[in-house]
Amino acid sequence: MIVGLGETGLSYARFLAARGEDFVVADDNPFEANVLAVDRISPGAIIGNISVDCLLQADEIFISPGVPLGHEAVSMARASGKILHGDIQLFGELATAPIIGITGTNGKSTVSSFVFELIRDQGKNVSLAGNIGTPCLDVLAVDVDFHVLEISSYQLELATAMKTEISVVLNLAPDHMDRYANEQDYYRTKLGLYDNAKRAVINRSMSDDLGSANSAATFGSDMLPGENNFGISVQGEQTWLVQGNTSLLSGDELQVAGTHNFQNILAGLAIGWLIGLDMRAMLDTARRFKGLPHRSEIVGEVGGVTYVNDSKATNPGALVASVKGQALGRNVHLIAGGDSKGLGFDGLSAELGSYLKGVYLIGANYAALQSEFSGQGAIACNVLAQAVSAAAARATDGDIVLLSPGCASHDQYQNYVERGDSFKDLVGRLKS
Repeated sequence: MIVGLGETGLSYARFLAARGEDFVVADDNPFEANVLAVDRISPGAIIGNISVDCLLQADEIFISPGVPLGHEAVSMARASGKILHGDIQLFGELATAPIIGITGTNGKSTVSSFVFELIRDQGKNVSLAGNIGTPCLDVLAVDVDFHVLEISSYQLELATAMKTEISVVLNLAPDHMDRYANEQDYYRTKLGLYDNAKRAVINRSMSDDLGSANSAATFGSDMLPGENNFGISVQGEQTWLVQGNTSLLSGDELQVAGTHNFQNILAGLAIGWLIGLDMRAMLDTARRFKGLPHRSEIVGEVGGVTYVNDSKATNPGALVASVKGQALGRNVHLIAGGDSKGLGFDGLSAELGSYLKGVYLIGANYAALQSEFSGQGAIACNVLAQAVSAAAARATDGDIVLLSPGCASHDQYQNYVERGDSFKDLVGRLKS
């Protein structure tokens, strides 16, 4: 039985059909396009609701990451001894090429894409899959030298014994509190990626909590002697990315900005160094790397004001990193808000107040943010168009209008991509 008919559910269907296995699908509200896709994969396949009775009749259950393990029917099936499969664990059991596993609260898509480009640019065959877009089971049969997997906490819940060549947990900040009992439950799930890693790349700011991880390389915002330690050195007004005590390249040479992005680049370089890639060639790739859409993406400049789309910032930790990464003094007009996912915003004003020139709030949970940013005169705008208009009216030459919601988008948009595209469209209208 396949539970959940999203992209992962469809990849389960393709995986099982290719092996001649019969399956049924359980989803309470499947998209019509996915229903049609399943019928093409396995004509006549049964699709029903998620229920205790149907799950208890299954021999094996393939769970999509969007379906919580705490779902009543799933929980009862698990308690009865039914076998539950997750796609990442299954992939780890069947893949023949080394796996580079990348997770973290923020930055995992950026680092996964960067590592993919580092390996590809040096003439090796590499796949990029997982949470980033292509379901991992769809690349299982591809002949590669390495698999690069972006892995979410939801996927890690059932990937408790997956072996990797290299694992990295980029950072940890509260997120998805609507799914986890508390922060520590979420953190333990993320850190599980280190349990069966042959080599670990570790963020030095987290190292005190990782005594059991086998550290092969580290990265951080400081410097540490040793060629396995990647970091940052600030010399006057110049920021350098370094390996041990050796300067690698200036931050000004990169097309991604902010200390958070510099650390993403360092994590990627550490992974590349561990698998034996040529450093000089990696630095050339780093200089060309433009980052990803909706992640600190510069949309354009209008009247001396720079507009930045960071719609992918769906939790407070990402919001903080984005503001600090973009600010040049107190010049940021922040557009924030949406679906908070059960997260709180306490302390954001104290941490970010010195960077903010204006705050404009949208979405379902704007009230909590308005209270937090009352000292910055936060303006409730409800929808994004109003926020962009209000920010544009107040911003002056040298300012930044930053969409960094700190919240999910599902209250007003299908996903963060649609939200980011809407922002870019609104900025385009300002230009015209």
